[in-house]
Amino acid sequence: MPAISRFYLEPLLRTLVALLGGFLLTRWFSTAVLALAWSPEQAVVTGMLLGFPIFAAVVVWVFVAASLRNACLGLVPPALILIYLNCGVGL
Repeated sequence: MPAISRFYLEPLLRTLVALLGGFLLTRWFSTAVLALAWSPEQAVVTGMLLGFPIFAAVVVWVFVAASLRNACLGLVPPALILIYLNCGVGL
């Protein structure tokens, strides 16, 4: 692969992983907060407010990771935990 293609492809893929991963983790976290023993209104507001730092943390993680592979693999454990909580298995 020519150097110029790799120069443009890596940031593009990291941006796509950051956007998609951040969206999914924020969405799963926001719905997992609904399982708490709070009123539904309070759980929704808490999920929305905590979604902003989670999205920011995912974006920072994707661009700080040493490689794109490490960035993707670093998003897998929190995703699995949140999927587990959202399926109701852990409740």
